[in-house]
Amino acid sequence: MIRVALAGQPNCGKSTIFNMLAGVNQHVANYPGVTVDKKTANVTFGGDVYELVDLPGTYSFSTFSLEERVAKSFLLDENPDVIVNVIDASNLRRSLYLTFQLLELGRPMVLALNMMDVAERRGLDIAMDKLAEMLNVRVVKTVGARGRGKSDLLQAMQAASRTEIAEPFRVEYAELETYIARIEDRITRQTGLAKRWLAIKALEGDEVILQKIGLDRETITDLTADIHSRHDIDVDQMIAGLRYASADRVYHKCVTEKSVPGETFTTKADRVVLNRWLAFPILGLVIYLVYQLSIVWGYKLTDHTWPLLAALRNQIFALLPRSQFIHTPLVTEFGVWMTNSILALLNYIPIFFILFVVIAILEDVGYMPRMAFILDRIFRKYGLHGQSTLPLVLGGALVGGCAVPGIMATKGIADERARLATVLTVPYMNCLAKVPFYTLLLAAFFKPHMGIMMFFISTVTLFIALILARLLTSTVLKSRETAPFVMEMPTYHLPTIKGVLLRAFQRLWLYIKKVVTIVVAVAVVLFVLLQYPGVPREKMAELRQQADSAMARFSASVQDTAYQPHLDTREKIYQLLSINESYRADRLLARSQAAVDQLNSSYLERYPELFPILLAADPETRQINRALRTLSNTGRGLQLEIRNEKIVNSYLGTLGRAIEPVTRHAGFDWRINVAFLSSFAARESAVATLGSIYEQGATDASPEQVMARDGAYTPIHAATMLLFMLLTPPCIAAMVVVKLQSHSYLWMLFAVLFPTALGIMLSLIFFNLALQFNWSGVELMRNFYLCVAALTLVLGLKKSSHSGWQVGKTH
Repeated sequence: MIRVALAGQPNCGKSTIFNMLAGVNQHVANYPGVTVDKKTANVTFGGDVYELVDLPGTYSFSTFSLEERVAKSFLLDENPDVIVNVIDASNLRRSLYLTFQLLELGRPMVLALNMMDVAERRGLDIAMDKLAEMLNVRVVKTVGARGRGKSDLLQAMQAASRTEIAEPFRVEYAELETYIARIEDRITRQTGLAKRWLAIKALEGDEVILQKIGLDRETITDLTADIHSRHDIDVDQMIAGLRYASADRVYHKCVTEKSVPGETFTTKADRVVLNRWLAFPILGLVIYLVYQLSIVWGYKLTDHTWPLLAALRNQIFALLPRSQFIHTPLVTEFGVWMTNSILALLNYIPIFFILFVVIAILEDVGYMPRMAFILDRIFRKYGLHGQSTLPLVLGGALVGGCAVPGIMATKGIADERARLATVLTVPYMNCLAKVPFYTLLLAAFFKPHMGIMMFFISTVTLFIALILARLLTSTVLKSRETAPFVMEMPTYHLPTIKGVLLRAFQRLWLYIKKVVTIVVAVAVVLFVLLQYPGVPREKMAELRQQADSAMARFSASVQDTAYQPHLDTREKIYQLLSINESYRADRLLARSQAAVDQLNSSYLERYPELFPILLAADPETRQINRALRTLSNTGRGLQLEIRNEKIVNSYLGTLGRAIEPVTRHAGFDWRINVAFLSSFAARESAVATLGSIYEQGATDASPEQVMARDGAYTPIHAATMLLFMLLTPPCIAAMVVVKLQSHSYLWMLFAVLFPTALGIMLSLIFFNLALQFNWSGVELMRNFYLCVAALTLVLGLKKSSHSGWQVGKTH
């Protein structure tokens, strides 16, 4: 198998080239030890099998960002047979900076000039043969978004894999060549990499390379000090300048710039999208539409998916050992718990799919970087960095993120003050795992107002993060240094259906895998914590006595009837109860009279002696049917009482009840406490726990419908639950990453305790204000939103001591 690495700078269309070559045959995972996506695919061409690896986008091979470290580590350690360098043909001069470094590796390489359609629209005529000759590399024209150039690229990959490089490309580093040669002479270890490239990276002080070739830091320090004393310039600046000068020479020899009348579409569009007065209204409209499409419309789709999941659940329940009136086997309880926990989350797949599609469209169009640019104008006022945008977006500035990769992405922020402030504010974003909880409560209590409520939820978290960032950077982080921020804007592109759907399905699959792994593991632990130590012996004896009395009354009601021989033992009565429960569940899913008739025929064929009782077609069966319904209702009531007693007396229930005297002032009873405690391990567990606690057997009702008709909660309760979830501390995984990025257990404890205390305090205050002034749930959330927004505005208008911020953009 031939391993091919796709490398390129951000916004060069590398992912579209990968999708063009790989199609749907892709595997998405993480690189070992990090949260950066690793996309791979196997492609067959000309009798050869190629393993494609899509490396993270990177501008160079420094070690400033996680993506750069991952890309460099792969090229050094995985030894790819061919490198495909995807570059933006409309920005050739800038793209060559990375190309030179890849060529210096000495590996077989193909240069894919992507987005040629954009280059042609800009009047750029690229001499392909001249470029190939100067760089000594195969050059292919591609338009990945339109699928153009696929065959030529595959042929070039195949040719490169079968050809040895006669003379690797060289950038002449002028006065540095003597020092590079001296380092080359000292490299004795065999690494499989070009000695010249290793020497250049060693001269740049790359610790990874120094360890790889066995040179000490002191030797390099002496060389760089000598260079600085002779030329009065740092080595890395000198190398970068020479590379850019070489790129400029190649560009002018290979590219002819034709006169193109008028401005580009990107320039015209940005006059509106990035307009000082229109940028924020447009951003707000985009965010609102994201939630209107995904949450509101997506929820309507669950009306069609839930019956399918309910039918699947009934099929699973049918495979479990049957309950014998009030006695339910442990394996059945466990099966019911796990099924309800997983299906409660899978019910939201339509919402997530639409959300992922919309986000993929925004990424492909080019609006996501512009959103970062727009928000940077705000971030600077609160002590954050323009580079804080990506971590916050990954964390869920647009709902659908995750705190773990968001916090990990802060590694790319150069200054310590903004980096730590971002680490501590990312957990306030609305991660993907919170969406089911939001949707559960919105569907149960705010169905007519789901769009505006979701807008409140999504934007208020950003306000809260800004407030916290300003407070931190003005106090404990005030002495930390800052650094300038430069951002490049990609051109606008029309998204392709294939590319959008591929990314949406990939992200959806990752979500499903998370449900099947993390949530299942958490659900098992929660089952134990909610199951044991169990119902007290005295209470269980009382409940059994009630069950015996109910069974005796039913037996008396069938005496002297034709059905007495079929119901003369408890086992036969248990069977009738089981048939009744199964029939009721299947009957609820039958949507037409024809389906009901077919169901009746099936049950009559399977249970000819007992099923007539359920049809109740004559006075005798009607009498027994009434007694059966009474017995069934009594059994369900006793089972519910047993389950509640188990939860109340369980380890987790005991903790939930212990804190209820405090949380009840915020509208939280012990059941909500249990849900929030469970979500500390994984956010999804809040919905899974509530779905299982409220589940009352096989029914076609979704979890939010069951919760809404419970009667214990009002929209005010739901609003305070939403408020607390907005501020809830990081899950266990995010908490660990906070420790890793801050290098401090104190900051980790702060990230847990401060949001918890703040959430309880604000929930308590606004819950009681709502009761005092008779607010509705929507009014409570609106008033909370206005208070937070006003405080954010006041802090933003207050003069900040932060300076030195620079934001740039190019097209």
